[in-house]
Amino acid sequence: MRTLVENLFALQKLMLQPDPSSPERQARIDELRKLAPAPVLTHFDRLVTRGRKSVALVRHGVCTECHIRVPVGTLASLITPHDVYLCDSCSCYLLLPSDEVSATLNPPKDPPVVRRTRAKKSPPAVVPAAPAADL
Repeated sequence: MRTLVENLFALQKLMLQPDPSSPERQARIDELRKLAPAPVLTHFDRLVTRGRKSVALVRHGVCTECHIRVPVGTLASLITPHDVYLCDSCSCYLLLPSDEVSATLNPPKDPPVVRRTRAKKSPPAVVPAAPAADL
């Protein structure tokens, strides 16, 4: 499924270039469109006709199209995708770049945090009670 979304991303980049009328570019666009299933291509075209991007990269756990954080479960599924995933907010197809996959699998190790503790207060001194005088 990763290759499907990568093909859609390549198709999006070709369609967003200023002069898509060259024959080589049009042939490549037609080739990429044949690789996508009809329902996926329909959703892709619907977003493009509205003037929006249809494939968004996920950088640091955030959709680059709507700038909303992607749920952790979806992010984990994007590492080894078995399906096509949509952003819950902007409904773009989500693509996790390969450099983000390696960063997600191997996060940098932070040095251990040294916490300073506050000194404990000593218990208050017990003053012996003075004997009560009989009146």
